[in-house]
Amino acid sequence: MTKGYRAIWRPEMILAAMLIVVVLPAGVVSASETSPEVAWNVTFTPENISKFDAVAPTADGGFIALGSTLTQMVGGREDLLLVKTDGQGNEEWTVRIPDMAPASVAETGDGGYIVGAYTMSRTVVDQSLTSQGTSFLIKTDATGDEEWRQVLPGEKVSTVRPTADGGYAVIGWLWDPPESANDTTAVITKTDGDATPIWNRTFPGISANAGFVTADGGYIIGGTTSPFNNDIGDAFLIRLDADGNTLWHENYQAPVVYDIEETDDGRFVYSGNYWYGLVDREGEEVWLRNMEGLSGYAVALQPAGGYMIAGTDHRSGEGFALGIDADGTVQWNMTFPATGIYAASSGPGGYTLAGIRHLSPDTSVAWLAGLAETAEPAPTAAPGFGAVVAGAALLLLLAGRERRG
Repeated sequence: MTKGYRAIWRPEMILAAMLIVVVLPAGVVSASETSPEVAWNVTFTPENISKFDAVAPTADGGFIALGSTLTQMVGGREDLLLVKTDGQGNEEWTVRIPDMAPASVAETGDGGYIVGAYTMSRTVVDQSLTSQGTSFLIKTDATGDEEWRQVLPGEKVSTVRPTADGGYAVIGWLWDPPESANDTTAVITKTDGDATPIWNRTFPGISANAGFVTADGGYIIGGTTSPFNNDIGDAFLIRLDADGNTLWHENYQAPVVYDIEETDDGRFVYSGNYWYGLVDREGEEVWLRNMEGLSGYAVALQPAGGYMIAGTDHRSGEGFALGIDADGTVQWNMTFPATGIYAASSGPGGYTLAGIRHLSPDTSVAWLAGLAETAEPAPTAAPGFGAVVAGAALLLLLAGRERRG
C-alpha cells in the first residue's frame, strides 16, 4: 500500500467509520418514493353520459363535486350535477340544475356553496365560427337548495372563489364581439356577498382558466393567449393586490395554464398542456418541466411537501397522477385506464380526484376517487450488539495488519 492509502485504514479512521455505520441508520428511511393508494372510488350515473369537472373539500370532512349530465349524446340537454359526499365518496345528496355547463364550485362561509356555470352558443358570421355565452353565479344552502342566482352576460366563468369579506372573486373571460381585434378578454370581478360587482379588471387578447385568492388577500389568475387552441400560444400569470391593481404580468413557454396553487413560501406552481412549472412570488420562473403528451388539468400541494399533477393522457385515454418533488422531478406515477381526470384537491391524508370514467363509446359515468398517502417506510433498525462486536473484531484485525505491515 502507498502511504496515503494506508493512512485511510488507520484504526482510528476505521473506528470513526464504524461509528457512522452503527449510529446513522437509526434515523434513515428509504429514499424511494411510494405512490399513494386508492382508498376509495365511486361513480354517479344520473344519465348515460356524465362527468365531474370540479371538486372541493367541505368543512365536515366530505366533498362537493360539480359536473354535468347529458340526456343524450347528440342534441341532448346538458344539466349541472351538484353532488355532496362524505369523506369516502358516499352520496349525501344530489341536485340537478337544467341547461347549464359546469365551471367551478366552492364551500362558502355559511356552509352553503357557490357554483359557477355557463351556457354557450356558436354561430357562423362571415364564414367564421363565432362563440358567445352567458355565465351564472348560483348560491345554494348546505343542502343544495338555490338561494339566489346572478347572471353575467357575455362572460365565460372559469372559477369562483369566496373572499374573506364574504364576497367572491369571479375569474374567466369575456366573449369579444365578432368585429373586435381579439377573440376574448380575460376578466376578474370582485363582488359583494350578493354577487353585486364592486370592481373588475380586464386584460384584452387573453383568456383566464384559473385563479384564486392569495394568502395576502390579493389574487392570481392564469390562462393563455390562445383560448381556442391550447397547443400553441403563451401561458401567463397575472398577480393583483387586494384592490385589483396589477403587481406583475408574466408570460411563459408553456402554451396554457389550467390550474395554479400557492406554496407555503408564497411561490406559485401551475400545470397545463405538456408542461408544469414553478415561479417565485415576483413571477420569475424557478423551473419548468415537460410532460410530453399529458394535459395537467389540476395541481395540488402534497401534504409532506412537493406537488401532485393530475390530468389526462390523450394519446392513451388514461388519467394520470404524478407526484413531484420540490425541484420538479417526478417521484411517482399512477395511471387510471379509461378515465379522464379534470380536477383534484388535497388534504392532510392525500388527494381527491374528479373526472369521467368511460364505460363504452357512448356511455360514461361521473367519477370520484380518494388517494391516501402511504405511510413512510419504517426506519432501518440500528445494528444490534452482534454487529458492534463484529465491527470491533474487524478493527482489531485491521489494526493487527497495520502493525505487521
